[in-house]
Amino acid sequence: MVVSCLFQTEASFAADAAAARKELQQMGIEYTEAQFATSAGAGDTLAVKLFLDAGMDVNAGGSAALGLAAGRGQLEMVKLLLANGAKPTANALQFARTRGHKEIENILVQAGAKE
Repeated sequence: MVVSCLFQTEASFAADAAAARKELQQMGIEYTEAQFATSAGAGDTLAVKLFLDAGMDVNAGGSAALGLAAGRGQLEMVKLLLANGAKPTANALQFARTRGHKEIENILVQAGAKE
């Protein structure tokens, strides 16, 4: 019984991932790490959520998505990425700091980012 429940959960997750990738494709967005980071930097919440639903590693590309979002002042995106397991990196902190995004800087420090 437990095995069948696990299998059903895995199957439904795969179907959700496939649907998310299809929706990204319909939006004209390629399922790549680079496009994930670009979408995060642009503050495109819908695309980023679809990437995550499709199975993208939130820390893909050395946490490029968090770094771009932090550097571009995308406060809500930074919160979304951290809530989904993004590692608060020194690079993201540096990008926020050098571009004057104090609130993002503070959130990253609170989340454990160190220089």
